This record gives sequence, C-alpha cells and structure tokens, in this order.
Amino acid sequence: MTRDLVRKLAATAWLAAIWVLLWGDLAPGTILAGILVGLGVVYLLPLPRIPIGGTFHPLSFIILNLVIAGLLVRATIEVSWLVLKPGAPPRSAILKRRVGIRSDLVLTLLVDALSLIPGSLVVQVDKVQRVVFVHVLDVRDKKAVTKFHRDTDLLEKWFVRAFERPDEWRDAIPGSVTARGRLHQ
Repeated sequence: MTRDLVRKLAATAWLAAIWVLLWGDLAPGTILAGILVGLGVVYLLPLPRIPIGGTFHPLSFIILNLVIAGLLVRATIEVSWLVLKPGAPPRSAILKRRVGIRSDLVLTLLVDALSLIPGSLVVQVDKVQRVVFVHVLDVRDKKAVTKFHRDTDLLEKWFVRAFERPDEWRDAIPGSVTARGRLHQ
C-alpha cells in the first residue's frame, strides 16, 4: 500500500468520524454517508502539498508546548491585572519583527502562537521578507518592547528546534518559493 493511499484512507476515516460525531448517530446510514463525504472531500477537493524541509523533533516539540503554555499563563495574569488595576488604559503599539523561520508552515504556526497569547495579535505577515507585525498591549516603556522581542525570540528558537534545525534543513520542493522569496527551480 502506498503512502499516498494510506494518507487518503486515514483522512477519509477521520472525516467520516467527524461526520458521525456531528450527527450524533451511529446508524449504518450515517457511517456510510460519512465515508462517502470523506471520499468526496479527499478525492474531489484535495489540498495542495505543503513543502516541508525540516524534521520533526518530539522532545523539542514538547518543550515548545511547555514554553507556549508558560507564556499563555503569564500573559493571562498580566492582561487580567491590566483590566483590574485602576488608572489610565494601557498604551499599545504595532511592533515589527523579523523572524528567521524558513518554512511557510512553521511561520504559520509561529504566527498562530503569537496571536494565541493574550495581549498580542499578529495583524500582518510579509512571508517573503519574513516579517510579522504584531499589535502588542501595554507597551509603556522600552522594557516592555524588549520583553516582547525576548518572548518572540524564545518562541522562534523552540519552533526552529522542533521543526527546522539548520543542520537538517533541505531545500524547498521545486517550484516553491524559498524563504528569501526566490523561486526554487
């Protein structure tokens, strides 16, 4: 059995399971309908292949998730304090940040993580230049800006360790755009 067929069967099974969960009925007709819908989605509406040049590292991925969890807890406490404390509303700003992530997939994951953290929201991404523009809450002084950059450095470091270490990086799939914005032939 080829890898592609295994992927399609797994996707079909997953979509069928979601279908059954959505309907909340384990009747044979519902299961059959889920399989048919899954096959239709997999074969009639295929997603494009995503070029992946790095290697997945499970231990670094676990640490990455712990780092994200720690940033989430800390930011939640900080934003809660901003809401509850008396005084003027906090100053916010849009900060520009260049990242060294090569893969579009990993860049998307980083952007999602940055937007997930309370008090920050990615408002624009320049994927050719690898620049993200992030709206940051409570930028009252240089120390707060430095903290944002330090947290982003930490996230970027663990995303690279989990997905695209430089010593394991392979060039992108032919016909895709590289991190420097050039078409890879």
